[in-house]
Amino acid sequence: MKFYLQKAVDFIDDHICMPLSLDMIADHIGFSKFYLNHMFSVYTGLSIMAYVRKKKLEYALDELKTDKRIIDIALEIGYSSERAFSRAILNAYGHSPNYFREKEVLKTRRLVIHDLSLTADEAQILANFPSNFEAVTQNMTVKRIRDMKKYLSDVSYEIMDKMTVLSGSMVGDEPEDAIIELMNRLAEAYDIKPNRAFGFDIPVEGNEDVTRLRGYEYWLVIDEPMCCKLSDSGASEFEFEGMNIKIKHIPAYRYATLRIEDPMSDPFERIGTGWRYLMSWLEAHEFKSSDFVRCDLANCLEEVKMVDGTMVMDIFVPVDIK
Repeated sequence: MKFYLQKAVDFIDDHICMPLSLDMIADHIGFSKFYLNHMFSVYTGLSIMAYVRKKKLEYALDELKTDKRIIDIALEIGYSSERAFSRAILNAYGHSPNYFREKEVLKTRRLVIHDLSLTADEAQILANFPSNFEAVTQNMTVKRIRDMKKYLSDVSYEIMDKMTVLSGSMVGDEPEDAIIELMNRLAEAYDIKPNRAFGFDIPVEGNEDVTRLRGYEYWLVIDEPMCCKLSDSGASEFEFEGMNIKIKHIPAYRYATLRIEDPMSDPFERIGTGWRYLMSWLEAHEFKSSDFVRCDLANCLEEVKMVDGTMVMDIFVPVDIK
């Protein structure tokens, strides 16, 4: 996986003056844009388009040292006006473009995708401590590892046969609850009994104001005959409460999966740690293989459910076609 993510970074850096889009980058790499963006975020902490915007602005800082007009620099990196470009520079660096005609700013180096170092192997981690390691630091690390192992399961595999799903998506500050509630109302309105439900983050593209928001897509997995309950069973999409709902057919995949117990008690810590651990495990078991099969239409999924009275989140990464 690191190879493909580094390939994406290099493509962006080498084509920074082009009107780059997530679709263009994903097509070059050969993954679905959702899959690629999710992987990129886990490894780097940035969405792909956030990285693109960052590198374009850094390129613009160098161009400001030339005699080019600010409007020409703005248009070259994809801004529609000098005002929009100036606002982006101000938000990113705290000063207007004219300030950087004379002043320097520390820019980031070319991004290199490294291994995810997270591991839940307590014995291995403790073996790496030097003999004179400070006891307090060691005890804190041991506690964190043990706490992590309390809420993370071992990695396992699940084969999901091809699925028919009803898919809805929203963009906003907190889009998850809104789209889940809407999809549940849809199921009730059409008397549809979903077999399972999955959600996942989706990238947001557009101007700077829009990209500050987040996107979330939610699937209801249904039996194919249930499609006849919809207003037009022959259509691949329909409208419900003003929202465009799509009927998608998802191929069969083999997924690596990990369970996170009580994820919402500390979602940033637990869910983030779960994804990093699963990806770290895959680097050692699946992605290192030279014959790794790219799942072009696949998505990384999250499934929240109750098990024995406890909320859990199962996370899934497709590793090959069934």
